[in-house]
Amino acid sequence: MMKTLRLLALAAILVISAQPAFARDVASTSTPSKTVSAKQQVEAAFAAWLKAVSTGTPDAVEALYAKDAVLLPTLAPAVHNTPALRHEYFVMFTGKKNLKGTVDEAHIRVFGDVAVNSGLYTFTFENADGETVSVPARYSFVYHKTPQGWLIVDHHSSLVPKA
Repeated sequence: MMKTLRLLALAAILVISAQPAFARDVASTSTPSKTVSAKQQVEAAFAAWLKAVSTGTPDAVEALYAKDAVLLPTLAPAVHNTPALRHEYFVMFTGKKNLKGTVDEAHIRVFGDVAVNSGLYTFTFENADGETVSVPARYSFVYHKTPQGWLIVDHHSSLVPKA
């Protein structure tokens, strides 16, 4: 009960800070606390990424990446290793109508100020004909803990192969 109350108090403090919404989500992943483990901080950083993707705002997604991060995206063949290239990809990706990502399986490991989150997620969206498209994919995110929070330094996503 006390642990839950401490987590709620921490969340309330973070929510009322004066930072923009997505910066606040990222900052909450770096707040030192005896009740919030590094694994929970990385879970929160990943949740912030999913939320940012679903908003249709590429700038909010890009803010979660380190400046020199490498993105190997699901729906593009090239390496996206600059803010401009990542932004270009996320303009296309977050522009999909009714885009929603769900986590099917996640495995988070923390190694000091580096963390890896690997697993499966599925994105759904509407195509031009109004039909729902489902894209199951594998992912690996590598995070580095910085003064700004856990930033993505490497992100690989690929379609789940057909059996």
